[in-house]
Amino acid sequence: MKRFFLKPFLLISLLLSVLLAAAQTDHFNYSASLNSGISSAENLPFWLVSNRYGAIPNSDFGLLNAAIYSDFKKADKDFGIAYKISATGSLAQENELLINEMYLRLQYKNWALDGGNRDDEVKWEGLSSTNGNILKSINSRAYPGINLKTLDYIKLPFAQNWLGFQMNFANYWLNDNRYVDQANLHHASLFFKFKLNPKIDLIAGLDHYAQWAGTSPSTGKQPNTFKDFIRIVLGKSGGGSATVGDQMNALGNHLGSYLVQLNYRADKTNLSFYYSHPFEDASGLEMQNWMDGLYGLMVDLKKPTAPISHLLAEFTYTKNMSGENPPDQGYDDDGNPIPGRGHDNYFNNGIYNSGWTYFGKTIGSPYFTAMPVDENGITNGVILGDNRFMAFNVGMQGTFKPVQYKAMLSHVTYFGWFGNEYETKPKQFSGLVELLLPQNTKGIPFDISLAASFDTGTYAPDAIGGFLKLTRRGSF
Repeated sequence: MKRFFLKPFLLISLLLSVLLAAAQTDHFNYSASLNSGISSAENLPFWLVSNRYGAIPNSDFGLLNAAIYSDFKKADKDFGIAYKISATGSLAQENELLINEMYLRLQYKNWALDGGNRDDEVKWEGLSSTNGNILKSINSRAYPGINLKTLDYIKLPFAQNWLGFQMNFANYWLNDNRYVDQANLHHASLFFKFKLNPKIDLIAGLDHYAQWAGTSPSTGKQPNTFKDFIRIVLGKSGGGSATVGDQMNALGNHLGSYLVQLNYRADKTNLSFYYSHPFEDASGLEMQNWMDGLYGLMVDLKKPTAPISHLLAEFTYTKNMSGENPPDQGYDDDGNPIPGRGHDNYFNNGIYNSGWTYFGKTIGSPYFTAMPVDENGITNGVILGDNRFMAFNVGMQGTFKPVQYKAMLSHVTYFGWFGNEYETKPKQFSGLVELLLPQNTKGIPFDISLAASFDTGTYAPDAIGGFLKLTRRGSF
């Protein structure tokens, strides 16, 4: 079967499998949401549209979301099936109908095999600017594919009391309108959790992503055989059919992140420090750009219904990109070029020109601003120079019974590219307050979510906006 027909065939098979799994359950879980947003400017304020799974239009909107789903609830069985189909229709500056999620999960004990597109879980109570990972936020839609993963840390037999691991191995299809059509995305991760003492855990590991295969309008069909896939997994250089750059460096567009996280559990407070460090070539792997990354601190006051239950502070820095003087770092002592050196240019790539974007949204931290679509509807990566920035974010969550709230305030400064830095560096403050009155509170038959947000500064137009969302959940 030709590759052109394989992916639609797999997606249709997945849809039929999800519907079959749903038909065999005793009942359906469902959710339905009505959401309407408005802004004083042409675009919505930053935090009204960012980190919302790419589902919110960046203009005044009204939308309807509907989903049916079932989660595997472990009882006396180790094996289970979970599924979900979620779709959104929106009326905005550009009307749209999209499939948010469509997946089937097969689960056995602590292992799961996912087929389809499934949203990442929200971490750090939704207060993080990039879901705790500079490389992979919840800013864009979920891409379809197959993912084998562990659901929690698995203890190693020789170190049951102090060491466990968590991993995944996946291949996805980037099915949006992009420069390299029908590109694949490989993802693998491995994390270790060390129990240092009864109160302290250390987590360390890495994520590895690589865009590969597809067809480029400038360099033609990219290598897509099984041997090429092995090269992608191992980070090896390309064969004879690859471009000259991919024969010198690693085949495809590789990027990743290291994660270090330290958890401390006290009687009344839990503290978590995390550092997410990006790399795109050898210099990043070797931590030459060690100062770049996301630094975060979460304080859990262990009082989930208190006026203040969680506090978060984050600092994001991407100005270094492996040094100020790439010629000194890009050549060896004999004057020969060293592959994988020089300015990193985060989230952009010369061959995979759409870079680290999906359906026009940045996949990583939303502080990286995606390029506007061109005349062909293609996003050509992120704005050069705006990928060098410094940002601060603080967040707070709590409850004033019965209303739950979260609040965020961020400030970002953009520096411009090396040798062409902005004379007046653009800055922006963005804030958000979001309130939730849960379903069945005082007889109300749905969740009521209300938010207000603002932007002010010199990077984007000043704006004030908000949304009202009504959500009904149930089963039948």
